[in-house]
Amino acid sequence: PVWSLRSLLDDAGRQLLETAGAPPNKRQSINDDNDDETTKKGYLTNLDEIEQTRSFLHLHLALNATDLDLTKLEAHYTVMAQGLSDPTAELNMIAVSNPCVLDDTLAPPGTIVVHAYGAGNEPYHVWSNNNNTNTKLKRSEYNALKEQRAQVLWDAVESIIPDAKSRTILSLIGSPITHERYLRRPNGTYGAATEDLLPDGSTAIGGLVLCGDSIFPGIGVPAVAVNGAGAANAMVSVWDHWRAMDRLKDQGVL
Repeated sequence: PVWSLRSLLDDAGRQLLETAGAPPNKRQSINDDNDDETTKKGYLTNLDEIEQTRSFLHLHLALNATDLDLTKLEAHYTVMAQGLSDPTAELNMIAVSNPCVLDDTLAPPGTIVVHAYGAGNEPYHVWSNNNNTNTKLKRSEYNALKEQRAQVLWDAVESIIPDAKSRTILSLIGSPITHERYLRRPNGTYGAATEDLLPDGSTAIGGLVLCGDSIFPGIGVPAVAVNGAGAANAMVSVWDHWRAMDRLKDQGVL
């Protein structure tokens, strides 16, 4: 993520980028009065200040599907835990994915996998000791908090499969701490706020092109794949692309 870029560069790289000036973003065009102040800041300073969206809360389930009629279930649901008044409210919009409806080989016979999650609507601070993001919860406190916070996810699943808990073979809860540790996401963030997205990944350092969820078009696998492809395209010429595609065609891949 862009917030980690400073730590990945040596002193010369940090100095070069910092003196390059701030990258433009949508927030600047919205707040024209702050443009002068923003552009006076260095490139890395602006990246450090890009707004982070909230994190995720996940519930991964393996369920016994005996006597469960999958033909009456959808592959994906959106459950509004608190109603439609504020879709962005904390743990309000819950997604429930039921992929075995589309492909029953994704789980052993007689079972299904279900994934419920709150995307970008779980705050990080509640997972810290006394809301202090610099101190960690004890293991027992952390495990208890996971169960407590995940109840809204269970409720969402049970609104679709009422006896889900009695069918549970395995349940795993992922928290913002999970995202932070295993995906190296600062504060477990989902990614940059839309207003702060960089228009492209170009930098003042030759051969260094940024990609990821803080670069346009932003958050999500399809969006990141697009700007990842864009970064790769920036590294080679059109003719190199052409020759590579010809090789893939000769190999029967295309």
